[in-house]
Parts: sequence; structure tokens; C-alpha cells
Amino acid sequence: MSIKLLTWFTTYIIIILCELGDKTQVAVLLFTSNNPRKKWTIFIASSLALVLCVIIEVTIGLTLARYIGPNIINKFAGCIFLLLGLIMFFKYLNIAEKIIRILNENNIIRVKEPAKSVEAEI
Repeated sequence: MSIKLLTWFTTYIIIILCELGDKTQVAVLLFTSNNPRKKWTIFIASSLALVLCVIIEVTIGLTLARYIGPNIINKFAGCIFLLLGLIMFFKYLNIAEKIIRILNENNIIRVKEPAKSVEAEI
């Protein structure tokens, strides 16, 4: 298998897998369900939007690769990916709230409770 064909195939499979269940697909689904007679217009518009987004991404990638080495770009993207994963993980486990509560209980820091609104009963 040639390197060009392998690159094309790998890119195609990765994009397909990444786009499954994406909010773009949900938006297209909603547009099509609301306007079933305009399915080809919606198809062309959504395809054009995706193509334009990819053109912008490729242009930015090529520009960055010209000034910064691909290894640095890969490491930077990997760090951002890991950072976002850790943030989601900590939010899922409520670790930040637990740490603040422990620090607050041990008088290491003092976090004020948010002011509660008072509503009059009518």
C-alpha cells in the first residue's frame, strides 16, 4: 500500500470516527427533519461548511508547521488533550469541591459560602 493511499485512508477513517454523534450531525438531522423537501440544499450547505472548516484547519496547520516543528505541535496538542481530560475527570469526581472543603475544614483557607437570596412569600 502506498504512503499516499495509507494517509488518505487513515485520515478518512479518523474523521469518520470523530464525527460520529457530533453536534454537527445533530444540527443537520434537525434541519432535515424540519425541512424534508430541502434535503439537498441542507446536504450541500452542510458539506460546504465542513469543507471550509477543513480548509481553515489545514491552512493553520501548514502555517504552524512552517514556523514550529511537527513534534512540538504534537506535544502541545497532546498536552492540551490531557489537560482537558483531567479537567473533565476532576469535574466528574468533584475533586475540586472536596479539596476546597478539606482545606476549609482544616482552616488552611477560608471560602465564603455564596449569598443566599431571600424571597418573600406571598
